Amino acid sequence: MSYDFLLLYREPGQSWDEVLEANERLVMEEGNRRLSPATRARLERIADRLQAHDPQLERFTTEQHIELTRPDNSGIQVSLFSDELAVKVPYWHTGQVAQMVMEIVWSYLAVLEQETGWETYDPQLGRTLDRAHDLNDVTGSHTDMSARLPRMFPGSDSGTP
Repeated sequence: MSYDFLLLYREPGQSWDEVLEANERLVMEEGNRRLSPATRARLERIADRLQAHDPQLERFTTEQHIELTRPDNSGIQVSLFSDELAVKVPYWHTGQVAQMVMEIVWSYLAVLEQETGWETYDPQLGRTLDRAHDLNDVTGSHTDMSARLPRMFPGSDSGTP
């Protein structure tokens, strides 16, 4: 389980429900289609920018997407697809560590928004993420769920490193 952020293009006046529905249709239609050369170049440029911003990020490339992860125990994963970018943070962290991890994520989201001009959708909040105001709320929500999961699933491996 993870706290997820999605970056998608949204037309002025278009609702997030409309954007998410259209994106789901597109994913179903395209399936495992290879990235076009132009799309691959765009995603490589975005990945290069992220790695320049955080040299700790490690890149994994397939024919369909690019994934970047940190080798530390943050668990942060950035996925770059043709029409969707995603950042995921596992529910592993609480307290100060959760705050530090979310600050790293915030910096990645800033880079991704600058590179694409797309908005960040927070499915947990059900709305556009406001990076100027939502950090504490998101961190608190992430911390709360991280603390609750072991009680919800006792005896299971929560994935905590």
